[in-house]
Amino acid sequence: MKITNGGVINRAILGLLVLFLTALIMPSSITAAGAAKWGTSEREALDALTLEGDVEEGEEVYEICSACHLPTGWGDPPGTFPQLAGQHATVLIKQIADIRAGNRDNPTMYPFAIQIEGAQELADASAYMQTLKMNPNPLRGPAGPSFLLSNLRKDLSDHSLDGLEKIVGGAVFKKLKKLEEKEFKSKKSFQNAIKKSIGAAAFKKHGAVITKYADWTTDLKLGKKLYDVNCVQCHGDHGQGSYKDYYPVIAGQTYLYLVRQFHWIKVGKRRNANPDMVKQIKGFSDLDMRSVVDYASRFKMRAGDWKKIEVDDE
Repeated sequence: MKITNGGVINRAILGLLVLFLTALIMPSSITAAGAAKWGTSEREALDALTLEGDVEEGEEVYEICSACHLPTGWGDPPGTFPQLAGQHATVLIKQIADIRAGNRDNPTMYPFAIQIEGAQELADASAYMQTLKMNPNPLRGPAGPSFLLSNLRKDLSDHSLDGLEKIVGGAVFKKLKKLEEKEFKSKKSFQNAIKKSIGAAAFKKHGAVITKYADWTTDLKLGKKLYDVNCVQCHGDHGQGSYKDYYPVIAGQTYLYLVRQFHWIKVGKRRNANPDMVKQIKGFSDLDMRSVVDYASRFKMRAGDWKKIEVDDE
C-alpha cells in the first residue's frame, strides 16, 4: 500500500497501526460472519488458486507477515504465530482469504491480512512462503510425563493460570507462582513441591485441580494409534498434508500452535474448520489431544511432498 505524501510506509508498521484502530472499532462482520463451507472460499481465494504465484513479488508482499512470523517464516515457539515456511500455497491462500472475508476469526492477523492487495498478491505471498525452508528444530511436546505451571497455553481456558487463580484464591496462587515454568517429570514430585509450597491444608483442598491445570503429559504410543486411525487419511502418513485438497502440512509445525488449534477446532472457536475433523475429535480427551499432536509434530517433510513452484533466478 503506497502512501504518496512521503514515500512508502512499511506494510508491517502499517499493520500495527491498523491493528490498534481495529481494536477500537472491531467490526462485527469479522466476528459474526457466517462460516463458509469447508473446502470453498470467497471469490478472491478461488481466483488466487488459479493464478501462478510469483515468488520474487511474494517476498515483497511477505514483509507484511514477517513482523510476527519472522523473516524465516518460523513463527514463535509458544505457538502464538505459527510456522508458515513450507506450508502448501493452497492452504495459505484459503486461510488468509478466510480471515480477510471474515470466515475465520483472527483479530490479530486481520489488520495485516487486509493489506494484501487482491488475488495476485495473495498467490504471490503464498508461493513465497511455501518455498521458505522449515525450522529444523521446532518446539515439540514433552513425549512423556510433564507437569508445568505456565501461561504458554493461556488462551486454553482449562489450562489458564488466570483461571487457576480464580479457583484457588490469591494467597495460594501467589505461592504457586514460585513454581511457574519449573517442569516436573512425575506427578509425585510435582505434588510434593505443591504441598511444600502451599501447605498440607491448601493442598488437600486444591491439589487435584492444580495438578490437572499443570498436566502437559503426552503418550507418543497413544498418539501414533490415534493418528493412524483418525488423521492419516487427510494429513498423510507423515503429516505432509495435501496441496490439492487444502489439508495443511503439520509435520514440523510448532507443538503449542497445534495444541491450540486442535482445542479451538474441538470447542468450535475455529469456525472454518473441516467438519469431518470436528466430528472425529469430538470424543478426544485432553491426553488424546496432546498425544496425537506431539506425535504429529515430530514428522519431517520429504522431497516430493510439495508441488514444485518455479523460482526466477535472474
